[in-house]
Amino acid sequence: MRRVITAVLGIGAAAWMTWAVQADVTVMAVRLPAKDVAKLAKFYDTAFGLKQIDQVGTPPTEIIMRFGATAAAAKAGTSPEFLIEKREGVTADGQMAHAIFHVSDVAATVAAAKAAGASVRGEIGSAPIGNIQVKIATVVDPDGNVLELMELPKGVDHLPHP
Repeated sequence: MRRVITAVLGIGAAAWMTWAVQADVTVMAVRLPAKDVAKLAKFYDTAFGLKQIDQVGTPPTEIIMRFGATAAAAKAGTSPEFLIEKREGVTADGQMAHAIFHVSDVAATVAAAKAAGASVRGEIGSAPIGNIQVKIATVVDPDGNVLELMELPKGVDHLPHP
């Protein structure tokens, strides 16, 4: 009986330690390359109901979209974003398209991904997005899929869009 209790406690402690080390992770966005940003954004609006919530540049070099019945509803929503970005010379098999994960601890998530077999591209960096500083890292899964990891400041749950 003592062995059973010890085994159960050991398994429980190991499971708790595994859970405690892993950061919270959710899908934040998907980045897609486009030859014509406005044309591809119109496709995603018509085909899937995504609405434009922001853009970079005039004419746009990037259009940020989110699900919603209207642009106002999409802007107020919290669904993952679709970032349609102008890229010259990028083909469908290029490395531009990738998922972006919102993580609570970018360093811990990079370490967990690396331990699971991912490779790391560059160092953890920081960039201003809107009026906040975001920690960013890029990892590549064992099949070569690029994953971007973003840690937002405490108390911020999504990227700001004016």
